[in-house]
Amino acid sequence: MPYAFSRSLQAAATLAALLLATPLVQAAKTLSAPSGELTWQDDGSVQITRSGATIIDLQQIRFDYHAPLSVKLIDANDHSIRVALSFPAAVDFRSRATEPLDIELTMSRHGDGFRFYADAEWGNQVTLDLADTGDHVFGLSSPLQPENRHSPDLRESSVTVEVTNAAQTMVENFASAFSSFYISSHGYGAFFDTFGAGQYDFAINGRHKIHHETGTLDWYVFFGDDGRAIHQAYYELIGAPKSLPLWAVGPVGWRDQNDGGAAEILDDLQRFEDLRLPFTSWFVDRPYSDGANEWSLMNFNAKFAKPEEWISTIREDHGIEFMTWTATAFFGDTPMPKHLPGGFTYADLSDPATVALYQQKLTELQHSVGVKGHKMDRADEHLPNWEKWADETVAIGERRNKYAYLFAKTHDESLRRTWGDDQFTFSRAAIHRAQPYLSAIWGGDPRTSWQGLQGNAANAMRASFMGFPVWGTDVGGYLGPGYIDTDLYLRWTQFGIFNGLLEIKFDGSGGDGPDRMPWSYDKTFQSDFRELLELRMALLPYLHSLANTSATNGPLMQPLAYRHLDDPNTYDIWDQYYVGDGLLVAPVLTPGTAREVYLPAGKWYRFDFAEGVQSAHEGQRAMGVQAALDEIPLFVRANSLMVTGDIYRGNSRNWLEGEANTLVIHAFPGGIGEQTSFTYIDSKDDNKPKTITLTRTDESVKVVAPELTQEVTIEVYLDGKKQVKTVPAGAPLEATF
Repeated sequence: MPYAFSRSLQAAATLAALLLATPLVQAAKTLSAPSGELTWQDDGSVQITRSGATIIDLQQIRFDYHAPLSVKLIDANDHSIRVALSFPAAVDFRSRATEPLDIELTMSRHGDGFRFYADAEWGNQVTLDLADTGDHVFGLSSPLQPENRHSPDLRESSVTVEVTNAAQTMVENFASAFSSFYISSHGYGAFFDTFGAGQYDFAINGRHKIHHETGTLDWYVFFGDDGRAIHQAYYELIGAPKSLPLWAVGPVGWRDQNDGGAAEILDDLQRFEDLRLPFTSWFVDRPYSDGANEWSLMNFNAKFAKPEEWISTIREDHGIEFMTWTATAFFGDTPMPKHLPGGFTYADLSDPATVALYQQKLTELQHSVGVKGHKMDRADEHLPNWEKWADETVAIGERRNKYAYLFAKTHDESLRRTWGDDQFTFSRAAIHRAQPYLSAIWGGDPRTSWQGLQGNAANAMRASFMGFPVWGTDVGGYLGPGYIDTDLYLRWTQFGIFNGLLEIKFDGSGGDGPDRMPWSYDKTFQSDFRELLELRMALLPYLHSLANTSATNGPLMQPLAYRHLDDPNTYDIWDQYYVGDGLLVAPVLTPGTAREVYLPAGKWYRFDFAEGVQSAHEGQRAMGVQAALDEIPLFVRANSLMVTGDIYRGNSRNWLEGEANTLVIHAFPGGIGEQTSFTYIDSKDDNKPKTITLTRTDESVKVVAPELTQEVTIEVYLDGKKQVKTVPAGAPLEATF
C-alpha cells in the first residue's frame, strides 16, 4: 500500500474517532414574538432583541451562586424552549447532595413578551448575570436608593428590594414601597415574580445583576414603546389595579393627634365648612382605641364613644366619608390567635384563624359603624423574619415582602364584604401584586421642609415606574412642627393637588406645636388655599377617570422618562410629570418663583384652568418659567383632552345647594389629520366608561362622545384661541368648530 494512501486512511480514522467522541454542536434556538425575539445559545446564554438591537444579554443563570456544569437542549418549538441545567453538588445547612443537581429551564412566549421559569426545590437563591447593554433603568424602590438620589435613573446603582425599616435611613423616612419590576430605556419591562428579597445591580463592573432569595426563577419580559404599554402587559399578569370611589379622589384631611376626640373632629369639619373649604373624606390617626399603644383593642375609646352617631353626622351633615388608622402590630398585646414574637407582636397574617378574627374585629368595631377605609400603617417596622409562621412554606427571605402583600389583601377583603367597591385603603408599605388590593400608597413620613417636599416628589416618580397607580404625599410634611411657612405650605399643597391621593395633614408630628389649620393663617392664605381645594374638586372627573383606567393607561402621575423612553433628556427628571395624556405639571419645589421646565417633543401651551391658554411653545427643550406663589406651572400638549367639572361635592354641597352641576371638556387640537381620545368614567351613570374623541381635519375640529349625564361645556383651544359650545345633558355630543 502506498505510504501516502496509508497516511490518509489513518487521518480519516482519527477524524472519525474525534467526531464520535465530541458532542455535536447544538444549533441556537429562537422564539419570536410580535415585538421581539429570544435566542438561546448552546453555551446557555440568551439574547433578546427588539428592532434588530440586543436589549437583554443574559449570560448566565446561577442557583445558590453556582454556575451550571452543563446546559443541554431538551426540545424547542414555536412557543417554548426547554433546557436541562446541571449544577454541582452542594453542601448547605439543609442538604448534603453528592450528585449533580438537575433542573429544567423553560423559556416561553408570554403575551407579546417572554417568560423564564425554573424551579430548584433544593435552591435558596437565583442570580441572573447580564451584560450591560447601555440602558437606563427605572423602578424597584420608592426609597431614594442609592444615597437619597432624586433622579429615578438607576443606572450605575445597587438597589435592595425588601420592605424593611431600613427605609427610615432615607431622607423621606419610611417610604416603603418596593417591587421586583423595572422599566428599561430599551423599551421593555422586567418582573421577577417572587416575594423573595432582591438585590439589583445596574452597570456595575460592566454588567447588570439580578438576585433574589428564592429557589424559583419566574422572570417576565414585557415589551412597549413607553411605560403605559409595558404596564398594561404587567397588569394583565398581576391583576388590574383596585378601583377608586369618587369620594376618595377629593381632598382628604386629618390630624396626627386628636386629643379632643370625636368632638374635635366635628369642630374641625364645621370650621372648614364655615370657611367654605371643600373636603370629601377625613380620617382619624392613632390613638383612638383602647389597649396597648392605644390601638390593640381596635375599638373606639371613650373620647370617640358612640361612633355610629358621630360618623353618621360626618356623612349626613357634612357630606364627608370617614376612615381610620389601622395596623397589624399590637405593641406587646396578643389578642389574635397567633402573633409573631417581638416588641410589635405582629399578627401572623399567614394564619387563617388570625386573619379571620382581625377582619371580624374590623367589621364589627369599625365598618359596621360607617368606617369606609383605612390608612394602613407599620407593616415596615421591626417585622421579625425568623419567628415561625403558620404557613411554613414562606421562606425567611420572602417574609417582609409577602407580609406587605397580605397586609393589603387582608384589609381589602374585610372592607369589601361590607362596602363592595365603595371603600379605600392606603399604605406606605407596599410590594408588587398588592395593586388589586391597595387603593393607594403614600410617601411615608417626610420632613416638614423643602427637602422633605423634594424627597417625596422623587418618591412619587419611582412609585409610578413600579406600577403603583395612585400615590399621595402628607401635604405639609409629617416629621416636624405643625405650623409652617406660608410659601412651603402653598407649594406643598399645589404639588398635592396633582397627586393621585390628596391628603392634607393639619398638625405636627404627634400633635406637637401649633397646628397648621387654615384659620391659623391670614385671609390671603385662606383664599389661595380655598382656590387650590376648589381646583381639586373641579379635577375630580379627570382624576377619577384616570384612576379607574390605570390598567390600560398607567399611573396617574407619569414621569417624563416613563412616556419618553427614547429621550435621554428625561431620564434624570424627578420634579415634573404628566397627569393624563396631555397635562404636564411642573410644581415649584424650592423657595422662590422660578424653575426650569423641560418640554418633550411636540407643541405645548402654558395653561391655567382659570385663565386658559397663556402662551405656545415648541418642545424638546428646557426653558425657564416664572410662577408667583399662587401659580402652578402647567402645560398642555396639543392633541389632548381633559375633563373637569362639578360632579361630587362632599361638604361643599352645604354652600353650593341649588347651583347647577357642570362638566367641561377642554380640547386642544393637534395638527391636521391628528386624533386623540379620553375615556371618561361617568360616575352618574354607574361608572360607565365613555370615550370622548377629538379630531382635526383640514376643514374643522370635531368633539364626539356618547350621551353624558350632565350639561357639557366644550372649550376648544384652536391654535390657542378658545371657542365654546354647550350641549344639554342626555343629548348626543357631536360638536364641530
